[in-house]
Amino acid sequence: MPGGRYERQLPLIGADGQARLLASRVAIIGQGALGTASASCLARAGVGSLLLVDDDRVELSNLQRQSLFDEYDVGASKAVTARDRLRRINSEIEVEACTGRLDVDNADAILSGAALVVDGTDNLAARELINRWCVEHRVPWIYGGVAGGRGMTMNILPGGPCFKCLMPGGAMEGDNARTSGIFSTTAALIAAIQCTEAVKILARGVNDASVRRTLLYIDLAENNFEQHAVTRLPGCSVCGGNHGN
Repeated sequence: MPGGRYERQLPLIGADGQARLLASRVAIIGQGALGTASASCLARAGVGSLLLVDDDRVELSNLQRQSLFDEYDVGASKAVTARDRLRRINSEIEVEACTGRLDVDNADAILSGAALVVDGTDNLAARELINRWCVEHRVPWIYGGVAGGRGMTMNILPGGPCFKCLMPGGAMEGDNARTSGIFSTTAALIAAIQCTEAVKILARGVNDASVRRTLLYIDLAENNFEQHAVTRLPGCSVCGGNHGN
């Protein structure tokens, strides 16, 4: 059999990059539209260990956009169902499910050992917790948010601006799929970008020139794609004293 499972990816990241993926652990917080798409992409890419965190259960309305679930899964745990599906997609990697909600008390236990955290959440509080933990432990994470036809994503890297610098006032809180509706394609596109950045970070390192350092904003309804520079917020309460050295 020519090449094997990852042969079409090797020209992009090389054998050494693929080996680094296999040796990496990624925590994906949330198994909704972003989280399921991200989990599928990273499992197929060969990330060696995935932790899926979600305390919710599958609902019929999820099936429009949450790609690891089908009608038979309604009522089942999202994290467990996603884990079982990914194990069938790639039996060579380790996939774990956490059916609790990430909070201040369990963040260390859940996130410790992760080389990267991927945001699949839909609320400000969860993102601020991820941000604080990752800044403190110098772990890169990838923010993603979607609502309607709009989506944003940004790599939060050690030494750079953090999520609090991006949204010091908690912008867009309450703007989510439940309140604004969502195109399934918006989530699929943002998750694809998140996963591409994740693969680059894990395979090449956070300092590689290909790793994006801007906020990417898309609006599929208006056919608008923008990139915006984000700088560290002077006196930021999260990264001001921890993140720049």
